[in-house]
Amino acid sequence: MGIAAGIMIILISIAHNVYGEKKQIPALKSITKDAVMIGSLRIMIYQGGLLLLAVGIVQVLVSAGFIQLPGISAFFPVGIVMLNFITSLLIAVFLHREIFQVTIPQFVFFAIIIALQLLSLS
Repeated sequence: MGIAAGIMIILISIAHNVYGEKKQIPALKSITKDAVMIGSLRIMIYQGGLLLLAVGIVQVLVSAGFIQLPGISAFFPVGIVMLNFITSLLIAVFLHREIFQVTIPQFVFFAIIIALQLLSLS
């Protein structure tokens, strides 16, 4: 279960970066030529994507037995994913409801990942 969760996190990290670069950056460029705003969005896209990639790699390595996360550190991968999930959910529900309907599949995907991560801890 942990390896499946890790692979899913890696895949979503790639999708995060590709979608941001192919869809969000061009859309923002069509609205503004503000290099700081475009650069800020690009930084956020890649920060999120690369953080998820790192978490996915750690999840796979732990689940495959290549590395160990003793004690409380065993909860770091699922904690990071849950923090990402909860932040996105709260913003979508309370500040941008129009995003919520579009991102329901993403929330379902992350819920499956979190469930797999939690099940792999026991």
